[in-house]
Amino acid sequence: MAAVALDQYLASVLKSNITDKNEVKLEAGNPDFDLFTIYLENHNTGIHRYRMDVSTILYVAKGTVTIKSGEKIIPMKSGNVLLLTENSIYEITKQTSDTVLVKLKFKPGFRYRKYFNDFSYKGSREMKVIKQIVDSLENEHALWLKNNQITRASQVMQHIIGGYLNNDIFIKALIQAELTVMLIISIRTQRMATPTNLDKTKFEKKSLNNYIDMHFADASLAEAAKYFGFNPNYFSNMVKAKTGKSFVDHVDERRMQEARELLAQPDLSLKEIIGRVGYSSKSFFYKKFNQYYHMTPAAMREELFRQANINLK
Repeated sequence: MAAVALDQYLASVLKSNITDKNEVKLEAGNPDFDLFTIYLENHNTGIHRYRMDVSTILYVAKGTVTIKSGEKIIPMKSGNVLLLTENSIYEITKQTSDTVLVKLKFKPGFRYRKYFNDFSYKGSREMKVIKQIVDSLENEHALWLKNNQITRASQVMQHIIGGYLNNDIFIKALIQAELTVMLIISIRTQRMATPTNLDKTKFEKKSLNNYIDMHFADASLAEAAKYFGFNPNYFSNMVKAKTGKSFVDHVDERRMQEARELLAQPDLSLKEIIGRVGYSSKSFFYKKFNQYYHMTPAAMREELFRQANINLK
């Protein structure tokens, strides 16, 4: 399937699928294919925020899209690739009307570290690059590859998608080989756009976001500073200087993200959700929630239920 024909086909799939769901699933041509499943990002209204439970590759087949991953804003263009680890959180904040964003969601158990370490030949230079890549993915949960539409890496990516849609023999082996080719070409031909520099401080290596993910419900500045090995005042100033936001702002943001996810669960009361995310005051929670989402928790829950076709009436 030619690149232009592939773009047109994927765009037609999006156009013909009138649904409130954020993603449109593409069925593999071979029903036994078990490496990954492909989805297209829909253009429906609503919030497009995701917590990944599997490793995922995003590929912009057409148009442009802006993605928020952690604290980073990533303006992706046609041909760009974004590697995301399991447990990563990202949001589609903007996409053009003609955007075709393809998502390769790997089956559970796929790990980038094992994948890169399985490359058949690795000299000292290759080992160093692989370590940088894996460290970046584990610390930042994302790796941005700035291919464009005419590069060989992008063309290989298009061939991978086309192969997934067809029912050819040996397709899994071929796609696995093509994934390796795509990644190696991307790494060799460009400066990788990691969300932060690879030369990190102890604080950045341990990852503030990772720490808050584990402790947001009961996080305190004193305990976080102790964990990272700093004086609380120094740690507070450092977080503000490096990220532009206070430690409390980071914790509140993570709590709001968790609250949104919990609101999508019909069996949880608002009181339970407030307690789970770490607040004791209902009025304070409502204030923070409105500041972050510009709507009430009840309005958010109604929107989430509508997207999931849940009707409790």
